[in-house]
Amino acid sequence: MSALPSIDGSVTEWTNDMFSPELQAAIRDIVPVTDRDFDKHDFNPVAYINDNFSNEQSLTRLDNFMNRLKLKIIKIDEEIIQEVRLQSISGGKGKEDLENAKRSINELLTKITDIKSKANQSEQMVTEICKDIKSLDYAKKNLTTAITTLKRLHMMVMGVEQLKEMVDKKQYGTVAKLLEATAQFAEGFKDYRESPKIYALNKELDNIRSRVKDQIYEDFNQYVPYTSNQIKPNEENRWKSSCYVIDALGSEVKKDFLRWFCGSQLSSYKKAFGNQSENYTLDSTDRRFSWCSRQIKTFREEYALVFPPEWCMEEQISYEFCILTRLDLSEILLINKNSIEVPQLIKALKKTLNFENKLYELFAQNNQKLSSPTMSSTPSNESENNSDDSDQDDSDGDNGDSEGNNENNNNRGNSEDAIRRRWEARVEKDRKREEEKLQQQQQQLQQQQPQQQQQQVKPIEIPKSYERFKGIISSSFDPYMDLYINEEDKLIGEVLEKVMTEEKWTLSDEEANKILTSCTDLVFHFIKVRNRCAELTKGEPFFNLYHLFRKYLTQYANIISGKIHTDVGRTHDVQEDKTICLIINTAEFCRKTSGQMTDGFKKIIEEKYKELIDLKDIQNDFSSIIAKGVKALVSGIEAKLDPHLQSMTRMEWGERYQYVGDNSPYVNEVVQIISESSQLEVAWLSPEHFRYFCDLFASSFGLRIPQSIYKCRGISEIGSQGILLDITTIKTVLLDLPNKVKDGRSNSRYTKLLNKEFAKAENLLKVIGCSQDHLVETFKDLFPDSTNADFQKIMDLKGYKVGDKIQTELFEKLSKVSTNIGASIKTKFFN
Repeated sequence: MSALPSIDGSVTEWTNDMFSPELQAAIRDIVPVTDRDFDKHDFNPVAYINDNFSNEQSLTRLDNFMNRLKLKIIKIDEEIIQEVRLQSISGGKGKEDLENAKRSINELLTKITDIKSKANQSEQMVTEICKDIKSLDYAKKNLTTAITTLKRLHMMVMGVEQLKEMVDKKQYGTVAKLLEATAQFAEGFKDYRESPKIYALNKELDNIRSRVKDQIYEDFNQYVPYTSNQIKPNEENRWKSSCYVIDALGSEVKKDFLRWFCGSQLSSYKKAFGNQSENYTLDSTDRRFSWCSRQIKTFREEYALVFPPEWCMEEQISYEFCILTRLDLSEILLINKNSIEVPQLIKALKKTLNFENKLYELFAQNNQKLSSPTMSSTPSNESENNSDDSDQDDSDGDNGDSEGNNENNNNRGNSEDAIRRRWEARVEKDRKREEEKLQQQQQQLQQQQPQQQQQQVKPIEIPKSYERFKGIISSSFDPYMDLYINEEDKLIGEVLEKVMTEEKWTLSDEEANKILTSCTDLVFHFIKVRNRCAELTKGEPFFNLYHLFRKYLTQYANIISGKIHTDVGRTHDVQEDKTICLIINTAEFCRKTSGQMTDGFKKIIEEKYKELIDLKDIQNDFSSIIAKGVKALVSGIEAKLDPHLQSMTRMEWGERYQYVGDNSPYVNEVVQIISESSQLEVAWLSPEHFRYFCDLFASSFGLRIPQSIYKCRGISEIGSQGILLDITTIKTVLLDLPNKVKDGRSNSRYTKLLNKEFAKAENLLKVIGCSQDHLVETFKDLFPDSTNADFQKIMDLKGYKVGDKIQTELFEKLSKVSTNIGASIKTKFFN
């Protein structure tokens, strides 16, 4: 409820919620709490009075308490009057201080205006003074640029003149240097291409480039093997220098030259193995590769010292040969696809793969030899002098005037070496300037981005040139490898049929690896086929072989699964149980082998197929066979035990039963069957599968015991104790089953499972063995979720007939106990 103000503005009703928490905190900071009782913002008078006068005896202090409150009120009134007087005095002084502050501000604004006006006047004066200086600065900058441009133009003109002269003399080493220098000069004048002088120079330079290219082509056309490449001492190798000229003319010119030269080297190959020749067959594949090997050897001898090592001419010729051969083989395979025999196809493919590997190894070694020393694309100039006086900063126009230089200096400064050095110095300076600028930008970018957002850029790994020989020819066989896969399909089918025909489905007890021989033979054949295919291809055909393995693994799984008979109630002989154990071990071996096959295929096959390799469903099929086999073993043992469990139901367990403290005769037969059967499983199964067999048998046999007990009639208290002794004996034998495997593993899980399954029969016998007075209570304790129908089964087992007085009384007692339990549960729930 909010406080309502009165007519005079006072508060008629005080509450603790009048002020916000923020305001209360501010008041506490300005006015500290001095009185812990009355200075609190949440002061409650009623609580204060109750604290001081908690009972009637405390009222004797009422007068003294009232006197203290009156004195406190008087003291507070005096403090209030004093504060009001101080406030009135300080109010006048505050107004005076405010007026003084306003006057000071006005004076400060006036001074600022005067300073600003004088600053503008000073700026105008400085502008007038520097006006002429700025004009001179612009003039100097323009003059420097003009002088620098004229120097470059002069150097380009001299370079073009020298280039023309060197081309006529066929001094290709000098031509290569001048081509690089003039090309760089021409790039520097790209903004002035419309100028008549620059246009004429560029046109003349293009003509020289075209002429020298044609001249080099003509020289190579007239090349005489073993003769033209003879170099005299101290003579320039003009053939290698001409290659440097091709480099200087640009990458496209170099590509055209290499294509033309390789074509001339392969012209005889095209004639000998073209589509009109007798060698245009798949059987001539080996002869093609022999021709290439001879041609590379001949080229190495005839063109020694002609081409620079970094051009890798042998690799270039081999690459062009491989391209031509791939096209020819693709056409040959297409034309003869309906008549190709698989042995013929595989033979040609193996020869091709062998040839590709030889080329790969050869050029990989050559690449390593080239990468060890630093190779240069242009010949070195031993007479180069870095202290040439013309290697000055071209941007300094003050010293760039050539009026004071004599004729000798002009000739030396205009030589092709000097031109090249000056231009390289300028290019190097521009490069360093760009690198510094780029580093500054990167530093600024790193400062702007948070550290966690910076990503390390991994360098792009450029593949080596010799990597292209992998599959360069053999890839033409891939579209026709389905013929090979179909042949392997046929062979695997024949092998499967053969091993299954020869399978005896049995082994001697002395065999260490109790696995079907058909399985090992089939797996070994799979490995041999996979390795054979991996030598030929690792692409789509290899992936098709993986599907072929899936097909035959599934067929084999169906075959061995069909040998396991699941007829319920049919007994097995010893040989049948051994066969089932063999199948279980074989299925486990196939399951593990399937996982190993998956890893093997993924290691070999191409990257794009790796995610598609998966044999988990095949492994699941073999796991299902293992489960089916173990269930069949359990079913066979249970079929042997059924007659003896039926003997238990036919025995007299009523009042005439005489307990003699020993097992019943059927128990000895049951124990003997379990012991003999378990001995076979221990010897023929792995520890893991034997434990699985124990778990399954314990669960299944534990359900059969109560079923057999329910078939008995008229069980007395002594009879129930006899049956309980019998099943305890059987339980003890079952508890000892896992101990036959010496693998060091704990049997606690199996023991818990067996106790749980036998607890049903044990509780049933405990109820049957109770006297009439405790029967109902024991039944409800051991079977809390049971129904009247379950209790009726107990009555039948004890031999009580329907309508008997005893049975009627027991049902009435059961009804009362159930009512009391329900009421108790309801009371606990609602409480």
